[in-house]
Amino acid sequence: MKSSIATGVALSLFTFCAACSSQGLGGGSTESGGTSGLGGNSANGGATGSGGATLGTGGTNSTGGRIGSGGTSTTGGQPGSGGLASGGMGQPGTGGVAGSAGTMATGGKSGPVETGGRIGRDGGLDGPRGAGGAGAAGNSGTGGSTGGGGGLATGGTSGGGSTGTGGGGAATPSAGCGKTPTLTSGSRTIQSGGQSRSFMLRIPSGYDNSHPYRLIFAFHWVGGTMNDVDGGGSSGAAWSYYGLQAQANNSTIFVAPQGISNGWGNSGGQDITFVDDMIKQIEGDLCVDTTRIFAMGFSYGGAMSYAIACARAKVFRAVAVYSGGQLSGCDGGKDPIAYLGIHGISDPTLNISGGRSMRDTFVKNNGCTAQNPPEPSAGSLTHTCTKYQGCKDGYPVEWCAFDGGHTPGMVDGGGDDGAKTWTKGEAWKFFTQF
Repeated sequence: MKSSIATGVALSLFTFCAACSSQGLGGGSTESGGTSGLGGNSANGGATGSGGATLGTGGTNSTGGRIGSGGTSTTGGQPGSGGLASGGMGQPGTGGVAGSAGTMATGGKSGPVETGGRIGRDGGLDGPRGAGGAGAAGNSGTGGSTGGGGGLATGGTSGGGSTGTGGGGAATPSAGCGKTPTLTSGSRTIQSGGQSRSFMLRIPSGYDNSHPYRLIFAFHWVGGTMNDVDGGGSSGAAWSYYGLQAQANNSTIFVAPQGISNGWGNSGGQDITFVDDMIKQIEGDLCVDTTRIFAMGFSYGGAMSYAIACARAKVFRAVAVYSGGQLSGCDGGKDPIAYLGIHGISDPTLNISGGRSMRDTFVKNNGCTAQNPPEPSAGSLTHTCTKYQGCKDGYPVEWCAFDGGHTPGMVDGGGDDGAKTWTKGEAWKFFTQF
């Protein structure tokens, strides 16, 4: 986006985001329009507060252990033949002839969610919301009968509380695989485009430099910060990275970048360049699966994710755009990329018509059959998700519309609550299918 356009967008966004102050946002901040939040008090040097709580997650489901097929592999991985693949993206082992796969048990049910209080609409807290319970570990299934001389593999138990990794081809390891890392979790600063830019980095505990990890970028809303995304605000870990970190169960590297002036104007493509520079540093130091890089974000963060879909479709595997608008440009926009759009039918800040138009860019790029997908009626307090048909193999488009306004964590029946919202589950399921 050209600088003059970005400046105009930023001014208009600050004007219309006064409406965001009535909506609860992840991280405890709302889209407040910049310098002054509606009803919230600006912190000294911080983002304006004018919204409800961030959205937590309840327990996270676990999917079962490993499929026996001569070797063992975790869900979604390549069947081994005597070796062990991990994370759904592992390398096949070597050894005997693989047997036929057995059944895979699903994981335990999610734990209880403590709801200590709700978030006040003026930005104050009536009481903290408790973190969701952990999912119980599920037992894996045992392998089927062996084929031609191969040994029968029996699964172990799955990790507690995680959903399984998705299917897909073998991982493509980055240059950082096999290296002793120098990067650590926490705040990082790099030079990009002649400026100092910051981001939060979360490396899985028990990091294995021989295992290529999924990499997810999560962008904050206008007035939000990288700390809001990373910490999850008042909901804590339950809403960290829009609720995906809790579901990942140490299978994913997460990044929360910091926007200039707490936004993503992408003037002169500077924010896309920042993304390029972060990827270069992370891939060079950590073991990343370069075929499984994802972006997501809410509102202005959704706009930035859309800009990535347009400009870096050959680098990113998929994006999830929560209540976004075309605010950060769409340089390129001709290549296919897996696309998930989530939008409220009565969004007063970024109208759903804009979300539909953004979606349709990738309905066309991905070769999907055009349609007007069903959307819930006003007053129904429900959501409807549609998977487009006819898309190119590996490039799905999914559209989820809900009866609500400008929020990343709508709950069927009403309210914004990350411990109960369906949005985090849809995003995780969409990303982990690859």
